[in-house]
Parts: sequence; C-alpha cells; structure tokens
Amino acid sequence: MIVSVCADKGSPGVTTLATVLGLVWPGARVVVEADTAGSDLSFRLRPAVNGGVLGGRLAPDPSVAVLATAARLGLTDAGPLPYAQDTSLGVQVVPGVLSADRFRALRSLWPQVATGLAGWAGTAIVDLGRLTPDSPVVPMARASTAVLLLTPATLEGLYHVRDRVAELSGTLGDPARPRPNLGVVVTGEVRDRRSAVEQVRQVLASVGSPAPVIGFVAHDLAGAKGLWAGELTRRFAGSELVRSVRATAEAVLAGWPELLPSPTPTVPVGDSMPPNHGAGGDPAHGADAESAGPVMEGTRS
Repeated sequence: MIVSVCADKGSPGVTTLATVLGLVWPGARVVVEADTAGSDLSFRLRPAVNGGVLGGRLAPDPSVAVLATAARLGLTDAGPLPYAQDTSLGVQVVPGVLSADRFRALRSLWPQVATGLAGWAGTAIVDLGRLTPDSPVVPMARASTAVLLLTPATLEGLYHVRDRVAELSGTLGDPARPRPNLGVVVTGEVRDRRSAVEQVRQVLASVGSPAPVIGFVAHDLAGAKGLWAGELTRRFAGSELVRSVRATAEAVLAGWPELLPSPTPTVPVGDSMPPNHGAGGDPAHGADAESAGPVMEGTRS
C-alpha cells in the first residue's frame, strides 16, 4: 500500500511530514523519497547508530534508483525492504537520487514502482515533493490509497490549494474507488490550528471539492531540529511536531481504514513506533513531553 505526501510548491515540510509519519505509522512501513527535485533525506538523516555513536550520512545506494531498477522485473513480497537503509531514528528509508538529472532517467519506471509498492503488505510512505499533473511520479499518486496535499493557510496558500485540489482530483480520479484518495493537510502555528483548518475547509467547500481536510501539522522549529538531529529524545517525542503528525496519521487511518495493518492493532498509533520509539499526547492539547503519555524508552531527556 502507498500513502503519498506532496505539496503545491516545493516545500521542506513534505519531507518532514513523510519522515515523521514513518515514525508513528503502525505496522511495516518504509519512507520512500521520490521527489523529482532530488534527495533531501540523503543529507538530513543519519545511518543507524553504530556503537552508540552518531555519525556520517546515508550511503548513496541503495536508493530509489535501485528500487526502480528492481521494479522492472517485479518486487518480491518484501516490497521495498531490501532497498531501504536503517536510520538512527529507527525508521527505514529508501533515499532519493542526488540530482534531478539522474531522476529523469527513471521516468519510464514509475508505473512499475507504483505497482510494486501498492501490492506490498506494508505501507510505503512516499515523499513526492511538488506534484503536478505532468509529473513523472503521477503513477505513484494514482496507485496511492491516500494522497496527502500539504498546504499553509496563508493567502497564497488558500488560493493555490483551491486550484490544485481541483486539478489533482481530476488527475487522480478513479470511479472504481469507494472514496477519493486525495486529502488536505494544513500546516501552520499551533495557536492558529482551528482557524487555519476552518479556512481551508471553507475554501474547498466553496468550489465543491470532495477532498477532506484530513489533518494539521504544526510549525515547530524545535521539533524539526530534533528530528534532523537524529536522536529520539523525550523532548522530541513530546514535540508539537510529533503530536500533530500522530493525530494526522490517526485521521488518515480512520479515513482510509484499509491502510490499517492486519490484524488491526489494539494500541494507539502513537504507541506503535519501532521498539524503544514512541510518543504520546494530542496536538490539540498542550501536554508537555513528560505527561504526554507513552514516550520512547531509554531516550535522553
């Protein structure tokens, strides 16, 4: 199965959302970077901890190019796992290629990649970067159970999301689907959460869009800094960033329940991070890291 994350314009928030979704998502999952602009995760994430010491960056390969090449012959039941790298955050990722030029060489392979990932029993959380109707990764979006369009509730954001949702709804539309696969995620300051979400809902309703506003992701510079530091601390686990993405993940699973692992987990989404990885709380409440529910065992304070 596939959950894709994209934006109207190039936005580092897409990579952040995809990565944190990978941390809080239940069951088998891998973050796959398919941004046509080139890789960010290769420079932002660190390989798995070696002897307790963080250092270095992800290897150039395996990457999405290796995954795409393998998809030509068909992926195995392991899906993207053989092409994923372990990171210090505990989430496995298939990093993108380092340049847009190399990405163009993969143009003809995306239908096969989409088919392979859609047929995997786990969830591939795919960073599509900026998605347009003529993008080579549109097959990935069409094969996705859910496509999350990230947008700010700014004047220009409201204007662009209205047109982009209408455009993508036509591009991704499939009469065979029981429900549209496009949902909108609003990003902004925590204090403006309710008003930001309502503004986007009103804009979409004004054009009769069936796409729901499915979640909210907090602007949280401290949380983002903790994410890219590569260490799962209590402070990061209790950040507004993690809490808001967890709430968004729960809303996505409620909206598209076929994404739930089988058998359905009996614990909240936030409690299903990899071993020794977890966080609690709700982005709508101001609980601090120490009182936010289960947090990562053995993390630093």
